[in-house]
Amino acid sequence: MKRLKKIIATAAVCALAISMMGCKMIEKTPEAIAKTVIAKVGDEKITKGDLESELEKAGVVQQLKSTYGEDYANNDQAKEQLKQIRQQYLTMLVNEKVMIQKGTELKLIPSDDELNKKVEDTISQYKQVYGGEDQYKKALEQYGYTEDSFKEIQRDQAKLNAIYEAMTKDVKITDDDVKNYYEENKDSKYTTQGEIDYNKSLEEANVIKAELDAGADFAKTAKEKSTDTGTKDNGGSLGFVKYDDTQYVQEFMDGFKNLKEGEISAPVKSQFGYHIIKVTGVTSEGANVSHILVAERGESKVTPFDEVKDSIKSQVTQEKTNAAYNSKLEEWKKDIQIKTYEDRL
Repeated sequence: MKRLKKIIATAAVCALAISMMGCKMIEKTPEAIAKTVIAKVGDEKITKGDLESELEKAGVVQQLKSTYGEDYANNDQAKEQLKQIRQQYLTMLVNEKVMIQKGTELKLIPSDDELNKKVEDTISQYKQVYGGEDQYKKALEQYGYTEDSFKEIQRDQAKLNAIYEAMTKDVKITDDDVKNYYEENKDSKYTTQGEIDYNKSLEEANVIKAELDAGADFAKTAKEKSTDTGTKDNGGSLGFVKYDDTQYVQEFMDGFKNLKEGEISAPVKSQFGYHIIKVTGVTSEGANVSHILVAERGESKVTPFDEVKDSIKSQVTQEKTNAAYNSKLEEWKKDIQIKTYEDRL
């Protein structure tokens, strides 16, 4: 009896193992992988197949093959890039589901007749772009679409466009908005610096070098007189720079390679002006480098407001529209239960 029980127990364990192996084998089939749920938006599911279909339409794999070769799947950089792209497309699919669900609830989606007209108008534009019916059909075939599947995509896009317009309909841009943007960004975006006057720059650099030789503090002088806005507030410090570093121009690198501990260079000319360089913590590989940049420039030229107001209005409108859309989307997401499974990507 004991032996019979043991045989039965062993058989049960074997059956369970085989069953588990079978399940595991089924899970690894392409069909099962495609059905893997990677997100839920309300009652709707997004599968891995849905995501891969979007990536295929966008030609993502072809681009990766073009960059990394046919063996891209074994390239760490390509794998990381593909992972990021999958996450981006998953976010896009989730957002679209949210928009369609809320758009349907709030009756923001056009009627079937309106949608059909929008689709036909879009198709007509594509036919004009491709030079007629035959070329249009060839293009569909090339990109893997049927006429019906392409129409369905355009129908979905027409829905999203209508919902997007409703989400952003309250955006208004005034003349004051445009003018304020110009004034706030005049120096950084609408002012062209004059050319460097190397003679004046050298004169000023020699004066500064004499002050340093007389005992002036390098960091304090950099804060007061350097024209490098990226380092002056930090006393001109660039941190540790290796002698074989390639991110700096060659003249600058040559200017400090032979300096001894604590030594300050004579003015070094580069395309950016004149540099006065100090090194500390010198090693065989490099040194801690600080510099004072002297770049005396001619008169700057400011682009008049009237020349850029139209482009500013377009930019400000787009920025405010994006902000309105994102705000409404986040508001809608709070009304819908969303779950993503990024570990399944």
